[in-house]
Formats: sequence, structure tokens, C-alpha cells
Amino acid sequence: MDLILDTCALLSLSGLAQKKLTRNTLKLIASSDSLYVSACSLFEVALKAKKEQLKVEPFNSAREFWDEAISRYECLVLPVEAEDFDAAVSLPEHLSDPFDRIIIAQANRTRSEVVSYDRKLAAHGITLHE
Repeated sequence: MDLILDTCALLSLSGLAQKKLTRNTLKLIASSDSLYVSACSLFEVALKAKKEQLKVEPFNSAREFWDEAISRYECLVLPVEAEDFDAAVSLPEHLSDPFDRIIIAQANRTRSEVVSYDRKLAAHGITLHE
């Protein structure tokens, strides 16, 4: 099974979020065929760090955090493609977070399941693991 980590899941896995992923989800991550993280998640982390909404300590920057997390968890960075933007815009309007919209579009394109504790994502026909 292929999985995409939502930004909050990447932060949780890395210990930068207070909320934790379930044991079952951690087992799924460990046994996944491919563990993806969207390139848009770096943008989201960097924006939150810049606005001081997220502390990336002990790292010196969002990029340093990103590089370490990608390496440690052996994630494959999923580039955002034009079709992802097009599909993201086509999603229902009640999902306002543009990063979530892109991750859902990427999950649909790659036929991946999503790891997130944001339950709003499940309303979009994807399989969600918390």
C-alpha cells in the first residue's frame, strides 16, 4: 500500500506536533510500499515557521527540518503537477485549506491512502488513517 503523509502527520511523526498518530497508523507507515510526502508540505511548514505559528526547533530552519524528516522516514517527495492543481480546484468548496486540497488531489492521482488526523479529508473519497 502507498501512503501520503499530510503535513500534520509529518509533523506528528517527527515529534513537532502535540497530537500523536495511532499505533496502527505507525505500523501502516512502517509497512507501506511507498511513503510519500507532498512537496507542498515544505511550503506549508516554511510558511508556518516564518509566521511563528510553528517552532521547528531543534532545527535551524524549515528546510533543515524537511531534509532530516525526509531522510529519517525514507519519504519520497511527491512533486505537485499541473493536474494536481486542476483537480484540487475541482474539489467541493467546504474544504478551504489549499494544501489539503492538493494532497487529496495527489492521493487520487497516485491511488494512495492518506495519513492525517484531520478528519475533514475523509469526506473526499480517500482512505484516511489517523
